[in-house]
Amino acid sequence: MLPDWVVDPVSPRPASGRLPSRFLARTLRESSQLVQDSVFAERAARQPGFLQRLDARVKLLSVLGLLVAASFLHHLPSLWLLAAFVGLVATFSRVGGRVLFNRVWWFLPATFVIVVLPAALSIFTPGEALATIYRTPGPIAFGPIRLPEELTVTRQGAAAAALVITRLFVGVLLAVTLTLTTRWQELLRAAHTEATAPFVLILAIMYRYLFVLLRITDNMHIAKLARTISPAPRAEERRWVGSRVAVLFARSRRLSEQVYAAMLARSYRGDPKAHVMARFGVGEGAWVALCAAVGLSMLFLDRVVLGALLW
Repeated sequence: MLPDWVVDPVSPRPASGRLPSRFLARTLRESSQLVQDSVFAERAARQPGFLQRLDARVKLLSVLGLLVAASFLHHLPSLWLLAAFVGLVATFSRVGGRVLFNRVWWFLPATFVIVVLPAALSIFTPGEALATIYRTPGPIAFGPIRLPEELTVTRQGAAAAALVITRLFVGVLLAVTLTLTTRWQELLRAAHTEATAPFVLILAIMYRYLFVLLRITDNMHIAKLARTISPAPRAEERRWVGSRVAVLFARSRRLSEQVYAAMLARSYRGDPKAHVMARFGVGEGAWVALCAAVGLSMLFLDRVVLGALLW
């Protein structure tokens, strides 16, 4: 004897003229893409490349040194040369230029709109006008907010914006090169000191259990898709998403308590373990000398050569 909900035919819902929500498929696709990127990063760090052979502590200190050198550069050619050096080292480390560019580029548009673009406007950086955005016969007022009669993109502002975005590009390029050529556990081990121990522990647990929470989310979405006969109204879909967020929060809180209890039971003190022993050999010494020479050369080029030519 079959139940009524199996025997009765399902009447199709009338078309609303809008495409059904694809948030489930998009969430599954993006979570799987995150896992693929993490696996690719670990795979790239295992390649027999130039940077992969070096000690993680040496790479971390050298990248920090180059970041400090880039922060003191005030001209675009010197920053471009530094970026070219990092790209050349990444090539010798078997990191493709396309992969490197794709991982760096996603960070720049949002930064440009939020941080850099306002700096190019005359309201923030007065100077010689390059392009006029608008011009009115009088000031525009929106309550207590008063806009200027003319808003332009200035030459000084555009130069400052280009300098900031290039510095960000070089910094992100250095960080991505470091993460793609260093295993995550080795990088945590290199960054572990008495002062940074709490932050390293938080990063290690966050990285590990991020994939556990992603797997839980995928299982909830797949379970819903397997039990869905016809698309539900958007209001019902939103209610389901809100309830799953609450369930995920409760499960993550319960999981964190269980993980903490397990750590206490096993006397874990937060020291990251790495399979590769720390070393400092000829290769590490040559890399440190090369980075120091490049950093000092870029500072000399920026402050002495370009400073005399452009000012």
